[in-house]
Amino acid sequence: MIGSSDPLLGFIGSNDCSPRGAARSVFPLGMVYPGDAGVPPGLTNNYLKAFAPRLGLAWSPNWSQGWLSRISGGAGKSSVRLGWGMFYDSNEEMILGESFTAQPPFGGSTSIRNVFLNTPFLGQDGSVTPNPFHGFLDPKAGSPVDFALFRPITLFGNFPPTLRNQYSDHYHLTVQREVIRNTLWQFGYVGSQGHRLVATLDQNIGTAQTCLDLNKVPGQSCGPFGSDSAYAIPAGAIPAGVTVHLPYGSVPAVTGPNASPITLVGLRQYSSPLCEPTTGTGCPPDGIPVFGSIFGEMPVANSSYNSFQPLVNQRLSGGVQFLVSYTWSRSMDNASSYENSVNPIDPRRSRSLSLVDARSRLVISESWQVPEWRISNWTRHFVNGWALSSIFTLQSGFPIRLTSAEDRELMGSYDFETPGEPNQIAALRRLDPQKSGGYYFDPSSFVDAPMGQIGNAPRTICCGPGTTNLDLGIHKVMAIREATSLEFRSEVFNVFNHTGFFNPDGNITDGSSFGQVSRAQDPRLIQLALKLTF
Repeated sequence: MIGSSDPLLGFIGSNDCSPRGAARSVFPLGMVYPGDAGVPPGLTNNYLKAFAPRLGLAWSPNWSQGWLSRISGGAGKSSVRLGWGMFYDSNEEMILGESFTAQPPFGGSTSIRNVFLNTPFLGQDGSVTPNPFHGFLDPKAGSPVDFALFRPITLFGNFPPTLRNQYSDHYHLTVQREVIRNTLWQFGYVGSQGHRLVATLDQNIGTAQTCLDLNKVPGQSCGPFGSDSAYAIPAGAIPAGVTVHLPYGSVPAVTGPNASPITLVGLRQYSSPLCEPTTGTGCPPDGIPVFGSIFGEMPVANSSYNSFQPLVNQRLSGGVQFLVSYTWSRSMDNASSYENSVNPIDPRRSRSLSLVDARSRLVISESWQVPEWRISNWTRHFVNGWALSSIFTLQSGFPIRLTSAEDRELMGSYDFETPGEPNQIAALRRLDPQKSGGYYFDPSSFVDAPMGQIGNAPRTICCGPGTTNLDLGIHKVMAIREATSLEFRSEVFNVFNHTGFFNPDGNITDGSSFGQVSRAQDPRLIQLALKLTF
């Protein structure tokens, strides 16, 4: 029911916006709630097929003679382990917590920019954006709701009829061998496959072809962020031979000259569900569409990870222990988190390197207990009891996320990020930020995508700045009495004060910042601590 203070009441003259009422043009057809016919109490049916089998096998050869014994090192000197398992993850809580806030009629979404935190409806330039929802909403069950106030309704969450849990297959094969006493060599293959992973998907994008067609009609103009605008085409305005594709209604397209006026209130498939463009019936009279974007954190993504992981482990012997591990891997997906927007036309086109893909990683850690001197006088308290430890890390960089926020794809879709990407016209050319004005790659390798298209650049491109780091620790315990001791610790992080950059800006919309690094990892940090135990 349209409220008495709603300006729309003056356009229509009736407050009945039910599916058969005089104001039905603003009825949110298709939006259902628990209690509606066919809708489960929990919005989605229970998924009861989350079967998660697991298999593991460990084998230690007991060959004691012959060439097989020489390979295995003899009984108890080597082992082979393999495993496979399916693991499920609950996603209902995340989707409910992140996506179902601000859903009509219990809340709403509005676009407000450049405001103060303590006065969210007061712009920094002094302009005032009134709260269109008149404060917090808490309608009683069964009470009439004026959904027209929320238009265009942007939804940030919805459930499929049956929400199936995301899951992954994990598998590994590991071979271990004791080469010399207390020293272990290990070689492993580790992999996983993720299925039905949650990603952001816009189910009500703007129709780019309609927008492009409108620009061929004299007096019409359509461009980025125009998916929620109204367009009125007079009779005979479409030139002969020009076709305008319609995003909804019973007529898919009109070729000029058009015999009757055409009314479009929004360019999305579900912008105005009851609107018939060629007759104007069922179209919101005030030019505000019923629906905007309909986002959902949907189980449409997948991932794959494969790696080779050798390792050398020297257990404590002679006061020394160390671990050397290396990982050579590749991780692919079409969304690295639920905040990543996939291609709304075909999510498979978003498949690229994962944002967490670290192709090569070497870590060397060691600990050395300094041998004690045989000293009987008081100096032994200062000379003995020292230990040194360090961690050295050498890692290749993470992939760079490439995106465009200009809506050149004409979809009008913007949740955590946009689905737009630039066009790549040349191979990625890396630069030294310290010699190129902060640029890590040459931005001229990319240009804006053609209007109405998502660019041909991949979602991510390899790779950003790597990591080279050494951390050092110095530790000493000095006994004062039988039950009292003083412990001294010193940690030095980034010992050589090496500049480690974070990934550069991958948003071509940012202009001159595109391709630049603006942040660096921590410089050398030193921590000192004393602890008295008694």
